[in-house]
Parts: sequence; structure tokens; C-alpha cells
Amino acid sequence: MPTDASASAAVDLRSSDPWAPGRVIVNASTYKERENIGGLIDRVLAARDDLHMLVVDDDSPDGTGRIALDRAATEPRLHVLVRRGRRGLGSAILEGLRVARAHGFEIAVYMDADMSHDPDDIPRLLAAMDPPGGKPADLAIGSRRVPGGKTIGWPLSREIASRLVCWFTRWVLWVPVHDASGGFRAIRLSLLDRIEPPESKGYAFQEDLLWRLHRAGARIVEVPITFTDRTQGSSKADLAETRRSIGDLLKLARRTWLGF
Repeated sequence: MPTDASASAAVDLRSSDPWAPGRVIVNASTYKERENIGGLIDRVLAARDDLHMLVVDDDSPDGTGRIALDRAATEPRLHVLVRRGRRGLGSAILEGLRVARAHGFEIAVYMDADMSHDPDDIPRLLAAMDPPGGKPADLAIGSRRVPGGKTIGWPLSREIASRLVCWFTRWVLWVPVHDASGGFRAIRLSLLDRIEPPESKGYAFQEDLLWRLHRAGARIVEVPITFTDRTQGSSKADLAETRRSIGDLLKLARRTWLGF
């Protein structure tokens, strides 16, 4: 008898195989981003001629996934996975990274789909991964919390919450980065073989992944970016997700200090 996971995978929608070979792919996880997805695809693929893009959509009721699938039918560098029967930002990011690795990519950049991250910054993140004459990085974070980085358009409450999470990750989880909660990152996909998968499936995924990578000895760098709050669509975070994320961070703190 098939499991629930295999039954859900059987009804996923995907763009056509095989994929053309490539080294770097940009992943965007989407849910109800109809207003933004077309412009995001255009800008990502224009950022560098050698980039591929993967859209992982959680079966958006507004048709985001269908828009991306239609574009992929005529764009060989665009790939789409519409997940059925499962949902969550963290799990979508992780599944996208695994799909990219399975198709032979070496580096993935993952970013928000709401245009808060500037696709023109993608080449800067990639340059930080392999600096000329410098030491290669395993993870490059698009950072709002280092000199030159900033946030535009956030209310004070969200700014305070973000800074508290970053403080917690740096001083309680002992991960030496300034921007732990940002979702604009370049990662060397071979790192996935060196860590246990993050347990958080929601917004605490970002801190969970950083915690595991740091403990595995990954070299992490931060690149200043400007984060601009979304102008179309709405945030998917709610009170229930906030509570889950706090619980996930407290579990990581227990493991950091007590080892279990």
C-alpha cells in the first residue's frame, strides 16, 4: 500500500525533463505570488545568462504555479515543481535544494518570491562564494545587518522581532553571523551531505539550517544587501507560525547548551 508521502508525490506537477546542464540555479519558493512571479522570473533569468531557475510552488490557489509552468514550457532555463499535499516555507526550500542537487547543480541561490530581494544582487552573492584569489565560501548570506546592508519599508514591530531573532541566533545558538533570519542565500549543495536535515519546516528553517551548517564547519560569509518590503501580495506569516518558530528556536537552544 502506498504511503501518504508517495501518494502526494504522485500528484505533483512538474515542468518537462530533461533539464539542460548547469552549475548555478536560483530557487524561489512560492505561495500565492501571482502578482510577482512573472516579473521575478524575468529578472532572475536576466541577472546572468548561465543561471537556471527553479520555482517550488505549494499549489497556490491563485494560480502562481500554473503561471510558472506555462512560462517553463517555452523557457529551457526555468523549472517548476508544484507540490501537492504538503506545505511550508522551510520544507519547500529544502526540497528545492535537493531537486537542484539531483539535477547536477553545484550552487543554489534561494530567495523570497515577493520581490523583497533584488535579483541584481545574485551575481554579488555568487562572487562571494568564489572570490578571485580568496578562500571559497560554503554559504553566502545576503545580509541586512552588516555595513552597507539595510531594510526599507518594515514597521518597527517587524524590525524589532527580526533583530531579536538575530541576537538569539548569535548569542544563544552561537552562530557567528549578523543576519540569521534572512532568506537570500547562496549555498554549495554538497553541504547537504554533511548535515542532518533541518527539523523546522516553517520560518525558523533559516536559523535551523545556519546552526547545522556552522556546527558542520561550513565557511559562512555575509554580503550587504538592501531588503525592500513587499509592495504586492501579503505576508504568509501568522500567529500560529510565529509560535511554532519560537518553539523550534528553543529546541535548538536546548541542543546547543544541553546536547539533546
